[in-house]
Amino acid sequence: MSMPRPKPAVVQYLLAVVALTITVLLARLIVTWAAETLLHPLPIVGGWLKSLELVELSGIVLFALLGFGLGGATRYLSAKTSLALKAIALAIALPLVFFSSYGLRHQLWLNQLTAESELSRSQIVDLANLALKRESGSEGFWGYYRTTTKMPLLPATAAELQRMTEDQKWFRSELTRFSGIEPGVFSMIFDGAGWGIRIFYMGLALITALIYFFKGLAWADAERLRALAKAKGKL
Repeated sequence: MSMPRPKPAVVQYLLAVVALTITVLLARLIVTWAAETLLHPLPIVGGWLKSLELVELSGIVLFALLGFGLGGATRYLSAKTSLALKAIALAIALPLVFFSSYGLRHQLWLNQLTAESELSRSQIVDLANLALKRESGSEGFWGYYRTTTKMPLLPATAAELQRMTEDQKWFRSELTRFSGIEPGVFSMIFDGAGWGIRIFYMGLALITALIYFFKGLAWADAERLRALAKAKGKL
């Protein structure tokens, strides 16, 4: 009986990259789901946690694991492989994992709207897209992503969704009435704060992944040299 032939190094590398990316992606989705269903619905505290997106801090560990794992997986590649080629997997996996959290939040929000309404799922999606486009100029995931930078807590019912823009205008006009500051100033503050939080977490994810990616590359190089020395010792 013949022994199974070992997989080519490139195939081993690709398998390692896919397995690691899927594992980290699933872990991030589980953390996001737990936060959306268990933490964020809590009175007062949940809204505060969601507004500051503190659950994103848990991603530091996941992005460190992703970076180190993808760097370490390059041990299956030739030492002559350029850094640019080694970094392709990270360039694809990092945004996929990062934005998966917001993609799941978008779907959970649509599920909540559907559960609280007598409308069909497709009708809710159309209604949500209309409201998101009025507020941000975009529909679907990107509309949700842009809208939640300035409105972390979106309407939970179809009725609230239909008057979302009007409620925001009323809220800001009340702030203007009590403070005497122009409404446009509050819009700039809310938009700036929301995008500031998002950019902070994007930067944190990128820096963490890059630092540990290079740590993984160093480990892969050391493993490659160790294997080479071991092979020479057997000669």
